Amino acid sequence: MDTVKTILLFIHIPAGFISLVLFWIPVFTKKGGKAHKFVGRWYMYTMWTVVLSAVVLSISNIIIGDYIMAAFLGYLTIITAYPLWYAWEIFNHKKGISQRYYELRRWWNIGLFLSAILLIVFAAYLKFEGPGMLMLFFGLLSLPAGLEVKKSLVKVGEAKPIVEHIRGTLISGIAAYTAFFAFGGRQFLGHIFTDQLMMIPWIAPTIVGVTIIQIMKRKYNKKV
Repeated sequence: MDTVKTILLFIHIPAGFISLVLFWIPVFTKKGGKAHKFVGRWYMYTMWTVVLSAVVLSISNIIIGDYIMAAFLGYLTIITAYPLWYAWEIFNHKKGISQRYYELRRWWNIGLFLSAILLIVFAAYLKFEGPGMLMLFFGLLSLPAGLEVKKSLVKVGEAKPIVEHIRGTLISGIAAYTAFFAFGGRQFLGHIFTDQLMMIPWIAPTIVGVTIIQIMKRKYNKKV
C-alpha cells in the first residue's frame, strides 16, 4: 500500500503544481483566443488528474485506517470536481445545454451539501481541535451548496454559459489553491502564519477568487 501511495503522490503532486500555474493563464488571456483554449484545456486535464488521483488516495487512506486524511481528501475531491465538471460540460456543449445538465448539477449540490454536514459532524467528534478546526472551516465553506440545489434547476433558456464556465473554472482554482495552502503550503508558510493566523492563507484564495468572479460576471453579463 505504501508503494501505491508513493506512486499516486508522484502523479498527484506534480499535476497539482502544474494546474496551479496554468490556472492564471486562461483567467487573464482573451476568452476564446488560442492561448485561452490551449492552456485552459491542459488546465482541465491536469486538474482531472489531480481529482482522480485524490479519489484513489482517499480510498487507500480508508484501507489503512487514516480516516481523517481520507475525509479531507474525499471532501476536497468533491468541492474541486464539481465546479470543474460543470465548467468542462459547458466548454464541450457550446451549442446548448440540456436540462439533464441542470439535473445532474442538482445532485452534485446535494452531494456537496451532505458531505459538508458530515465533515462538520466529524469536526465536532474531534471537539474542533487540531484537524477538527480545518474540517469545520471547510465544512462551513460548502454549506451554501444547500441553497444552490434549487437554483441548479434554473431553466435552460436563462443560463449564461460563458459566465457559468468562467465561474466553474475559477471555483475549481479556489478549491485547488485552498487545498494547497491547507496541506502542502503549511510546510512553507507554517513559520509565518502560526496558530489561528493559518486561517489567512486558507481564506485568501476564496477572497481573491470571489472578487475575480464578480468582476468577470459584471463584464460578461453585459455581453450575453
